[in-house]
Amino acid sequence: MGSKFNGCITKVRAAFILLATALLLQVPGKVHGQEVERSPYYLKTQFAGDIGLVAVGFGREHLQEKLETDLFLGYLPASVGGEQILTAALKATYIPFQDIPLAMLDWQPFRTGLQLGYTFGDDYFGIEPRDQYPKGYYGFSTALHLYYFMGGELDLARVEGLEKLGLYYEVGTIGKYLISYLQNPGYLGPGKIFHLALGVKVSL
Repeated sequence: MGSKFNGCITKVRAAFILLATALLLQVPGKVHGQEVERSPYYLKTQFAGDIGLVAVGFGREHLQEKLETDLFLGYLPASVGGEQILTAALKATYIPFQDIPLAMLDWQPFRTGLQLGYTFGDDYFGIEPRDQYPKGYYGFSTALHLYYFMGGELDLARVEGLEKLGLYYEVGTIGKYLISYLQNPGYLGPGKIFHLALGVKVSL
């Protein structure tokens, strides 16, 4: 199961890098001299990021593009996670710095935020059921997850036909993983608790 999941991550990561590289290497004739006005509303598709293997969502930009709020629905197939899992997540992303122009692209070098996720299913609970477990047996919700992340985004602002497209990348971890790491740094390494997420954003 772990090898399959790692294999999927490697393939998607490679596809993302190849796509970004191909766009960066496009000839100057494909570059637009004038940017297209973008709607504050957008759609997203995301790979990983603790909301399933694949998630789809929509969102809106606020505060002059300094803040994004998203609603995601995610899916993890049984062939990857051992059981089929459906998730939902509310995500808020803060963009503190202005975009950096890179030829036909605009680069957001730093984005950070929080994501509150919920896992559906009878095996997960928001509040520990007292009739099934002794008080404090888990000590945390198995359905609700607070996820912290940071990353960046490449907007194809001046690429003909792709002006409304953005590619983003994030590294993040769930709050309880981070607490466990801080309490047991010798047992858990950063590679075990931080996960990579890749996504595509399309302005409407």
